[in-house]
Amino acid sequence: VPMYRLHRRRYTTYWDLFTPSEWEEEKERYATEAEEQRRLDAATVAYLEPGETVFDRPFNYRGAEDSVPQRMLGRPGRRGKSWFSYDVPVEPEHPMSLILTFYSEDRRGTPAAFQIQVDGEVIAEVEVGRSEPPRFYDLEYPIPPRLVAGKETVAVRFEAREESQIATVFGLRVIRADAPR
Repeated sequence: VPMYRLHRRRYTTYWDLFTPSEWEEEKERYATEAEEQRRLDAATVAYLEPGETVFDRPFNYRGAEDSVPQRMLGRPGRRGKSWFSYDVPVEPEHPMSLILTFYSEDRRGTPAAFQIQVDGEVIAEVEVGRSEPPRFYDLEYPIPPRLVAGKETVAVRFEAREESQIATVFGLRVIRADAPR
């Protein structure tokens, strides 16, 4: 709401406060994070946020009816009780890795035990639980070179183990594993 419409109403703004020395440390941390993100973006072949229509359609989302979108702190994700998949581009001349983003305090999507498959072959057995502090975090899974050889796209499938579910995936990134990061 514009400020001019907030007369006679309370509102709050939060600011991070730093001493000059703390600001120098924080500024350095910001610069380091920005450089790491720049390198990651340069290594990225494909990035999608599962659960968002603008990503689901171009990456050929498929899934069971129990696969549902979920939002956490404004970020979209997708979780499920059986399976869901996406078709993602790869570059066979480079080693490839998947980077998946999870949230450590996901009450609906954890605990979870599931498989990550690439073109029908299991590349990882994953167990995700809750942990402190609450934060989004990335896990990296190498894709065996034989699974991308001669291909432009591969199907990445998440499949829940029996009596479990698939943790909410907030980001799926395919990267060149040999790129500097």
